[in-house]
Amino acid sequence: MSEICSPAAVVLLHAGRVIRGLEEVHNRNEEDRHRAGGVEVGPRGGVSQELAYARPGQVRHGPTKKRPVGAGSGNDPRCDLGDLDPAPEREGTSIDAVRVASHVRCSVKVVTGAEALTEVLGRWRYSTVFAYPGTSELELCAAIAGRDAMRLVNARGDKEAAFMAAGGNLLGRATCAAVLHGARGLTNALGAVADVRRSEVPLLCLVGMPSRSSARYLPPHAEPGLIKHAGTFARAAVDCSTMAALDPRAYLTLVGEALSALDQTPPGPVLLGLPHDVLVSRFVPLELVAEMTPPVPPRGEPAVSEALVLIEASERPVILVDDYLLRSPTAEYDLASFATRLGAPVMQVAYRRGPMFFEQLRASAVPTYRGHYDPEDAHQRGLLDSADLLITIEDRNMYPRVVGRLPSCRKVAITSNGSGTVKNGYLRLSDVLVVGNACDILIKLTQRLARPARQSPRGPALTGVGTEHTRGSQRRLSDPDQHNASADELARAIARGLHAVPSPVVVDDGQMFGGLLARNYHHLPASVRVFASHGGFVGGGLATAVGLATAHSEVAVVATLGDQGFTNGVQALAAAREQQVPLLVLVCNNGASVSLATQATADGVNEAMRSALGNVPGMGYATIASGFGTSASTYVWPDTRSEQDAMAASRRLTADITKALTTGGTYVLELITPDSPRFWAGVWRVDGFEEPPGTPPKSAGPGG
Repeated sequence: MSEICSPAAVVLLHAGRVIRGLEEVHNRNEEDRHRAGGVEVGPRGGVSQELAYARPGQVRHGPTKKRPVGAGSGNDPRCDLGDLDPAPEREGTSIDAVRVASHVRCSVKVVTGAEALTEVLGRWRYSTVFAYPGTSELELCAAIAGRDAMRLVNARGDKEAAFMAAGGNLLGRATCAAVLHGARGLTNALGAVADVRRSEVPLLCLVGMPSRSSARYLPPHAEPGLIKHAGTFARAAVDCSTMAALDPRAYLTLVGEALSALDQTPPGPVLLGLPHDVLVSRFVPLELVAEMTPPVPPRGEPAVSEALVLIEASERPVILVDDYLLRSPTAEYDLASFATRLGAPVMQVAYRRGPMFFEQLRASAVPTYRGHYDPEDAHQRGLLDSADLLITIEDRNMYPRVVGRLPSCRKVAITSNGSGTVKNGYLRLSDVLVVGNACDILIKLTQRLARPARQSPRGPALTGVGTEHTRGSQRRLSDPDQHNASADELARAIARGLHAVPSPVVVDDGQMFGGLLARNYHHLPASVRVFASHGGFVGGGLATAVGLATAHSEVAVVATLGDQGFTNGVQALAAAREQQVPLLVLVCNNGASVSLATQATADGVNEAMRSALGNVPGMGYATIASGFGTSASTYVWPDTRSEQDAMAASRRLTADITKALTTGGTYVLELITPDSPRFWAGVWRVDGFEEPPGTPPKSAGPGG
């Protein structure tokens, strides 16, 4: 072995550089095993971990001798140069360099991969980790549980851990992560990962994997290319099993890469594969971890100037918004400033099938707001067709089935997800795509608009509107041909109950139930926040709400579920009961999947298929919740046309909801509602808007 360096140079070099220099020299002799001045070269040529990263209670000195480490041993082994035993000097080797390097390694605190990762998570201000661990992750879970400023929560399920961590991240930056056990845990949670990606919520999934030495034998929790292939469901994927050796810098670089991916736009889930040997091995100097700091996301300059050219030249601009914009707490203010300055009417994309209950704009906050866009509404269609510029904001779903055909005028698309907007196919080469933080872009445009603010020529804003409008005025909610008055009163009873708390947050996992609440959104408190799945995962809402309530005790969390969503997600009640989270769960039991039954009727599906959509006979959701040790009760909503009966039922329900919200703890309220199509009339649209406007929609009977 050639000379490493002179004793004088060792003194001047940083400890980390000495260590790396030694490893580089030894790695060039990858297959050799020999000793040089007390340094044992491992089978891959690296410095023996026994000396390089001293085990608790011992340090290796010379070829065979071991001695205990004195005070300060354990995770912080230390020794003095004077304590080093002399070793035979070999030709071409500086023994002083070896002795000094050995001292450097002994005097630096070295931690396991699990402890290093936990330290990094703490620096990134992670506070809660939801886990459903197996053998590979025990070391990581122990490190998390042992950290004072971090909480480990057993989610009691794989997809539950992913949904709970995502729920904890809904209100801002990522502070919650999920721990999953290898192939079985990750594959079981892939539906949740994909759903979180579609909803664009940041989520770090820490995936325990087999040791690199055993992975090739495919133990039960291994699959070939697991992280790579599962990564297609995620925002990004980083696999630490690609490391050739236990290289602390390489490991921390991969960890940093995963954490940095969470700050990219649009946000989403990031997988970090962690082999068992990486987690349990003590090979990371703590001083390297101290060098890691959260990065400041780059702020590029979007194509604001190009957009300004089109906006300044327009005379009849119209703004169409998707609910993704409303994730920002300043969205309504920023939008109102821009739209008022421009004098442009604003409409919002409406969802009429699948998940429908998302945050909605309010005319009281955005003066030029004209309500949810309905392609069959002549007044709203006229606004769009007469526009000389259409400005879309945070579009993800403005394709024909949802919004019909868009006008042929020039367009400016402002979005944080360029591919999510471009896929909808309405942009041409002459249009402008502005990618970045949508609120920041709106502020820049407002500040740089040269023309003075002007009044919108589009008429007065609609006040007190629901999801659907006709000719610029609100439809009569009591019209039996459109809506059922008793069903709307049920929604209003829930809304009045939410007024009892200052900061209500609703997590919806209902189809018909969510659609009914969306139609009556204007009755909800102005302070309400609403979150739902854009991925359509039925059964993730309860776990998401549990995670949100666990991580944010300052808000009042309400989960609104359908009976099918409760059945698929009931496992989350175990963690809710164990953590004693303050959470109100409203389960709408209408006897079946009414949304699919409505669709089946419209599509002419035979009765045998429709029978498969019913609930399990005799299954009581409040009874099931009680079995978890959770407080629960049942409330039967009358199937009545009597306004008096509906109002009496409404007062009782509001009182029950108010009591549950103000008492604390987890409470499950099963709402048994009519399953008749008449009760749910007008909630679910059975077809899309692909047809030209004016084409009569398919009839679905009274439930369509």
